[in-house]
Amino acid sequence: MSLPVVRRYTSVVGTINVFNNMTDDVTGQAPFTLFTNNAILDVVNDPDPATGTYEMRLLKNGSETPVKIFSSSISPTTAGRMSYGAISLSVGQYIWSRAPRSAIVVGNSIIVKYATPIA
Repeated sequence: MSLPVVRRYTSVVGTINVFNNMTDDVTGQAPFTLFTNNAILDVVNDPDPATGTYEMRLLKNGSETPVKIFSSSISPTTAGRMSYGAISLSVGQYIWSRAPRSAIVVGNSIIVKYATPIA
């Protein structure tokens, strides 16, 4: 049995409603490849964005997946936080992408918990 793994993804300051790739703080790379099936168990802000709301999307092989997460729903400091797991992931290359949705734009990070280690 594999242990869950946690990764932190960070985005740079961007432009409102324009998506940019988030980089893995461990590898410094945006894309990650799955060679076996996996799952997202949870996603949370780290830390909460000081201002604004952000939308994160998960891309697979360059195309959008149905996974869309808003920063306002993944705050670790609120009782109303939504849990986004478990989301099944099949073999392929993935990238987290982020767009600011409000007038004040800053960089932000999320922590993603996966069921098994990723490449």
